[in-house]
Amino acid sequence: MRNLKARLLAIILIAVFAGFTYYGWHQLRTEGRYSLKLAAFAPVGIVGGLFLLIFPARASKPVTTGDKITVVIVFAIGLVAGLCNWYLMDPGFFHR
Repeated sequence: MRNLKARLLAIILIAVFAGFTYYGWHQLRTEGRYSLKLAAFAPVGIVGGLFLLIFPARASKPVTTGDKITVVIVFAIGLVAGLCNWYLMDPGFFHR
């Protein structure tokens, strides 16, 4: 119960950014275009939400060097997921 606020925030983050990802794919399928920012950065929010859901005690500002490195690693994993999502949405962009 101590980390209830952090877990609720994590669930909200995951739901909102999953909705953004869905909207990007829906827009691609229906209109034939997509938002580059949504394609690249919506998975970052999902990965961050998953991290916060698993480790709710780390919801505060990173203070130690280890915490800062962890934040950078989670952000990097999110960016890689975003690049994968972007590639799946528009593989032709990367072969120009």
